[in-house]
Amino acid sequence: MLAGVELLSLDAGNTVIFLDHARLAAITNEAGFSGVSRDRLIVTEGEAKRLLDQPSRMIDPKWRERGEPGAAGWGRTVATMLALAGVDEGSLSELLSIVWEHHLELNLWSLVPDGFTEAMAAIRARGIKTAIVSNSEGMLDKLFEKLGILDCFDALVDSGKVGHEKPGARIFEIACERTGRRADQAIHLGDTVATDIVGGRAAGMRVALIDPYKHYEGLFLDVPRVPGAVEVALALAES
Repeated sequence: MLAGVELLSLDAGNTVIFLDHARLAAITNEAGFSGVSRDRLIVTEGEAKRLLDQPSRMIDPKWRERGEPGAAGWGRTVATMLALAGVDEGSLSELLSIVWEHHLELNLWSLVPDGFTEAMAAIRARGIKTAIVSNSEGMLDKLFEKLGILDCFDALVDSGKVGHEKPGARIFEIACERTGRRADQAIHLGDTVATDIVGGRAAGMRVALIDPYKHYEGLFLDVPRVPGAVEVALALAES
């Protein structure tokens, strides 16, 4: 699967920066919506992922900041997670605005795996390019700088800035253009089948799924699984 790889393309959320379920639960409870736990949010995050290819089943409330770059998709995902975790749908508009404010202060997806910067440095030293391909709010560059990982990437393709989203092929093509690599030289890693796997394949890349919480256990058995971006990068560095 890794033979001939010259570009490691990575989703951002739950591939490079992981959701802080405990923080989201604390924000929700502090806002007066009690009973939402970290463990329950881990489960409902998976349920929301599996609904991404059935958008009519996702929760999509109207809320004040919905028109901000990237906010609509973010809101559908977070609202669906929270509703499945027990928050009344009538309260979601108010709660999303509260959670969004915290998200702008520090992205809810902000936990970086141990050894990440070292692994990226190791493959880049071998001439392998690295890129982020993410459906996000146009703020990843600032977040990555804050987290100390901005310099890990040769290209950062944020849908909030380039105007294209996964699973469309164009956002992956931009990553190839910016790194000087072809799609058949790339592997894309991500945590969501509907966007990362479908989109990466449509662009002609190899793909693999990162699924630490087994959200897709027993499903999509044709999709290769990998433990994480660090492990794949280290395997590339040693190949």
